[in-house]
Amino acid sequence: MSYRMEEQDQKLLVTIDAKRATVDISGSMKDDLMVKIENGFSNVIVDLSSVDFVDSSFLGALVAGLKKSTMQNGDLKIVGLQPPVKAMFELTRLYRIFDIFASVDEAVASF
Repeated sequence: MSYRMEEQDQKLLVTIDAKRATVDISGSMKDDLMVKIENGFSNVIVDLSSVDFVDSSFLGALVAGLKKSTMQNGDLKIVGLQPPVKAMFELTRLYRIFDIFASVDEAVASF
């Protein structure tokens, strides 16, 4: 599996353990994320510190997660954008809809 999900203090930490976050992992990650959110983990942190590339399917999975979490009175926050991934968030203007943090601790403190 190219990602890990850990439950911490009623928050869900999703760590992507791949250099490329693409369609290969986006489907299963999105499905797992939706189940966790439905089961009460509506505050989500996605750690992209290891990721150098994201494709549109992965970005779509993040947007779907954000929508689902906000419908459950939660939020989805992004951590650790590397320069190429940050550029993609800027190009797609997703930096406007996601709260983006440098560290997991900062994201946790923001809830």
